[in-house]
Amino acid sequence: MKLGIKLLAVVGLSAGLLGTTTIVNEEVQDNNQIVYAASEANLTLPQTKGYTKSRVLKENLGTISSKDKQKLIKGSIAGMKENTYEDTDPADARTVDVTNLSHDDQVEISKFTLELINQVRNQFGKKDWTYSESSLKFANRIAKEYYDHDHSCWDSDHYVAGIERAAKASGLNSTVGQVYEDEAGLPITSTFPGHERTMKVLKEQIYFNLKQMLFGGFAGSKADYNDTSRYFEWEHAGDLLGLRTTNYDAKTKKFAVSFSGLKNDESRISVHMISVADRYIKNYKQFNK
Repeated sequence: MKLGIKLLAVVGLSAGLLGTTTIVNEEVQDNNQIVYAASEANLTLPQTKGYTKSRVLKENLGTISSKDKQKLIKGSIAGMKENTYEDTDPADARTVDVTNLSHDDQVEISKFTLELINQVRNQFGKKDWTYSESSLKFANRIAKEYYDHDHSCWDSDHYVAGIERAAKASGLNSTVGQVYEDEAGLPITSTFPGHERTMKVLKEQIYFNLKQMLFGGFAGSKADYNDTSRYFEWEHAGDLLGLRTTNYDAKTKKFAVSFSGLKNDESRISVHMISVADRYIKNYKQFNK
């Protein structure tokens, strides 16, 4: 499965951070200390409004009718409008450098992203993907390839040569092209124009990126949600939902997320969502070390 479409979000001051619903944190007692439960993020596929398993699959197979395509677009518009998230966890108010996250922060972001992916997979009856330390190492290798060779999500295509080198170094099949990466760009805002932002903002932006991937590759701000021309691809949705083909999609994958910047433009941060199907692991010892 090769993905050649990238998702970008160049937005204004407020457009990049979606969601107006406040989610109240729940206080939990733990060893006489109060800890705050993380804000709950949810993604729902608006199946009753046109976003169906059948239509996503037909779009990926190239067999969708114009009538069903319009219904899929209508459902995608509903998905962009109806899914909102605001992170109110006090622990996420800390500022991080997205391109230099600690290991713990990378794991947290990967699992946050994965939880959302599994939510929507489950809605279409698909098995969960799993977090993998090995996939995180692979994702970091890919991010380094992008940075070292000055590539980003703003290129016309994935950096396939870099992905293949990272795959080979990770004990993976490096001759199948781009089968590992779903890529997006973090929204560019005047408030957070560079590498640094709070974990709260990073999670909200990742949430927005996933909405883009699922709902037609939407590009724009909230003011553009009703513009049908903004919805043009469902390849990323097909990959995340296991609906690229009728019988070849992996039932589950090993997943992690990494980020890369550009040497001469700190505003452009690429998001590398990396998933590995077992069929592509050539050397388990090398992949897992």
